[in-house]
Amino acid sequence: MTEQRPKLTVIPSSDQKAMGMDLMNELRDVINTPKYDHMTTATVMGVLEMTKLHYWHCNITGENT
Repeated sequence: MTEQRPKLTVIPSSDQKAMGMDLMNELRDVINTPKYDHMTTATVMGVLEMTKLHYWHCNITGENT
């Protein structure tokens, strides 16, 4: 019996490099505000990656947490 897994959605963009640069610039703008100036870009990127992996895992396993 084959297991049905949900397919991941890919959001296409005409220019991935420009979109990536826009996202990084927005991220830097947030980090440079007084509220978050104690954090580094690498720390925030790590947190975002961990969050992405958590929700990816939940999507694959069907968990809701």
